[in-house]
Amino acid sequence: MPTTSAARFSQDVTAIVIDTVLDEADIVREARRWTTGERGPIVDDSDALRRADLRPFVTEAMRMGAHALSVLGQAHEAQAVGRLLDSVGDKTTESVARAAELTDHAIRAASDTVSKAATDARTAILEADATSRKEFTTAVAQAKADLTGELRRLFGGERPELVDRIQPLLDKFGSDLDAKVGSSARELLDQAVKQLDPGDPSSPMAKYTAHLTANQTELADRLTKSQGELTAKIDELATVVRVREATSALAQVTPLKGESFAARVNLVMAGIAAGLGGEYLDTSTTVGALPRCRKGDGLLSTDDGAARVVIETSDSTRRDWGGYLDEAERNRGAATSLGIVRTPEQNGGATVRLIGSRRVVLAFDPDTDDPDLLRTVVQLLRIAALSVTARTGDQEIATAEEKIGEAMDQLERIDTIKRAAGTIKAGAEKIDRECAGVTSAIRRTLGEALNALAGTSAPATDSAA
Repeated sequence: MPTTSAARFSQDVTAIVIDTVLDEADIVREARRWTTGERGPIVDDSDALRRADLRPFVTEAMRMGAHALSVLGQAHEAQAVGRLLDSVGDKTTESVARAAELTDHAIRAASDTVSKAATDARTAILEADATSRKEFTTAVAQAKADLTGELRRLFGGERPELVDRIQPLLDKFGSDLDAKVGSSARELLDQAVKQLDPGDPSSPMAKYTAHLTANQTELADRLTKSQGELTAKIDELATVVRVREATSALAQVTPLKGESFAARVNLVMAGIAAGLGGEYLDTSTTVGALPRCRKGDGLLSTDDGAARVVIETSDSTRRDWGGYLDEAERNRGAATSLGIVRTPEQNGGATVRLIGSRRVVLAFDPDTDDPDLLRTVVQLLRIAALSVTARTGDQEIATAEEKIGEAMDQLERIDTIKRAAGTIKAGAEKIDRECAGVTSAIRRTLGEALNALAGTSAPATDSAA
């Protein structure tokens, strides 16, 4: 079912239907410039505003707003992707480091376990060797004693000559048997211990340990290589995202039509500086004397640097101009300052506003206003700056300051004149429109009279004029 909202798509969803009231001050103020179908000076006449066709303004505003929203959306998406890439990179690095750590720990644990098992086996073999030696020696001694006793019983007597002759043979047999068994057991145990010794390069245990170490090194190299390749790919993608972010940021800073307000003011100021034989610098992107402070969008320097006027531009309403200009002066080393806004509405309804003795806020639109007033204000502030840095006598400085004060008073009169001129202009435009309407009515009436005299009812035209 189609919606009945005040802003909705058309039936074929190829257009947008808007039936609502917009009462925001900024929108209404800008719309007052579009009474002729294109942007021009602000119109104050109520009748002209009521008759104005604002469709071109609404269409242009919607188009520009849609483009701005699209740019902002792309910027937010790029920032989200950037954060995701940072997260992926951090997690990848962490996981690779963790995997390498776990692998190294597992290999070390396995190596320690094998070494401990080999040591325990060697200890057990040596203990078994000692026990078997002791038991074997005891068994041989017992067998020898039993055999000797049995021989004495069989061949004994007062002089057991046979036993005495056989006794050395029995002793030699026991000693030889003990030596052979001990030597064989020792060789067997040494061979077993050698097979389990990780320190012997020829032992299976050492070969196994070397193979395990080689696998660890190979795995670590693979992990490092994979991490490097992944990091390179993430860096490439992050570069693309940063380019998109920079493009979006530039699109947000740069207006949709031409240069920014500050850039156009800079062009006018550069021309004024050239006329004064001075130099104007755009300082909006450079840090000044104060740490990490970029206040002071431009700096006018004349008279070999003796007169320095700092310029601050703003395309919005600012409340604390005094504190802002004071910090801009200290940041740029200037004695005077000038704030520039686009419209009087952004300047408390005034074209020229004095803030102290050496600070002025001026409403100036570089697209429509004549730069003569701006040039006059700049010259006044330049002279005020010279009075601060001048090395002449006290009487001369006092005279200069007195004249500067008189000029400042004249600036306030200019604001009053500007207000009156705006009212007169609006009245003149209204009178002109009313005269045009009366003229058209007279022409129609004369045309009807001519038609009546000619005896015809042909349609009246403006040719009677």
